Amino acid sequence: MHANATRKAAGRLVPLLGLCFFVSILDRTNVSIAALEMNADIGLSATAYGLGAGVFFLGYFLFEVPSNLALERFGARRWIFRIMVTWGLLAAAMALVQGPTSFYVLRFLLGAAEAGFFPGVVHYLHQWFGRREYAKVLAALSAFGPAANALGAPLSTTILTNLGWHWVYVLEALPALVLAVVVLRALPDRVADARWLSEADKQALTAHLAAEDTVSAHVPLRQALRERQTVLMCVQYLLIMTSSYGLVLWLPQVVQALGVSTTATGWLSAIPFAVAAVGMVLWGRHSTRTDEQRWHAVVPCVLGAAAFALGAVAGTPLLSMVLLSVAAFAVYTGASAFWALPRLFVTGTAAAAATALTNSFGNLGGFVGPYLTGYVRDATGSFTLALALLAVPLLAGGSMALVTGRGPGRGARAGIDRTAVPTGTTTTTGGLS
Repeated sequence: MHANATRKAAGRLVPLLGLCFFVSILDRTNVSIAALEMNADIGLSATAYGLGAGVFFLGYFLFEVPSNLALERFGARRWIFRIMVTWGLLAAAMALVQGPTSFYVLRFLLGAAEAGFFPGVVHYLHQWFGRREYAKVLAALSAFGPAANALGAPLSTTILTNLGWHWVYVLEALPALVLAVVVLRALPDRVADARWLSEADKQALTAHLAAEDTVSAHVPLRQALRERQTVLMCVQYLLIMTSSYGLVLWLPQVVQALGVSTTATGWLSAIPFAVAAVGMVLWGRHSTRTDEQRWHAVVPCVLGAAAFALGAVAGTPLLSMVLLSVAAFAVYTGASAFWALPRLFVTGTAAAAATALTNSFGNLGGFVGPYLTGYVRDATGSFTLALALLAVPLLAGGSMALVTGRGPGRGARAGIDRTAVPTGTTTTTGGLS
């Protein structure tokens, strides 16, 4: 039976890849804590900070599709190693920023270096887990994201208050370099390469994945990129990520604006992310148990939109923290649930490019959200309107799950090349976002 092999795969892959994801989130978002002192030190306005924080995602957007095609060509093990080494070095180099220009350049290069990591992992896990198991595994993996912010906020604040903002970047970049070596040594490129699976386990798991994938359509690359489903998923993920990173990269400054110290800011900023981490795991388990995906994506986004809107008029710091926690749960859970909607509707190279394109547009939302928040903060002098505006894209993106969760688009329905490619195998030319 495949169940035993699935458990082994989850126990081996999720902790390692989750830890790598943890570090990637830490290195891309620790700027939000460093900014508590860095902005004044190098002369960044709220708009300039928002632009620099968001330009990371422009670099990610431009290099994501090539990176994921390379991941499939060279194998997950070697390509993730390459990604982690380059992002680790550039994350440490952030300590060298001296003004707005160098801040923009290094953030852009950091995004280009990390491009393709998480969506590549999403694609990689598709090759190991069936539809029902995948929702639970993805929720567990994704929970490392808010966990990184929950633990990273007080950690970064401790480094900030004792050593200064430069050392936040340097010390938190080191784990990426160490984990890169672990990935190179321990990550199997495919089921057949897993030394910790018996031959019987490999055969059972491969057969299970192949049987599930017979319902997938193997659509040519150009057709996949023109698919209505692909276009809708791109728009949906862009909207969700606009709200997500608008919150994530500004949360410490929003909390500090409540009138607390720098140290308290770090600890209080951890609360919404901790709520999100626990909530994501529980929500993912519920989705798996009920075998339902669409409403598990819609409901958190609706709740989050309400939290953003109410947060704009919250009368007390306590109520503000409760609403920020609901919003954090919503943006993380909404983004995680998105990737289980629907099970990838094309396979092989087309799947790689289509999913890469989807995540690339999501990263454009990572640029829009922080920049819009900073611009409105400068224009109004507070975060009130900025938070209220973040409710709109989250509500719209969550509602779109009612459409994108219905299944294959017109290309698949037309039966274009319905020869399925077993999910448990790896092609030589594809990749994921």
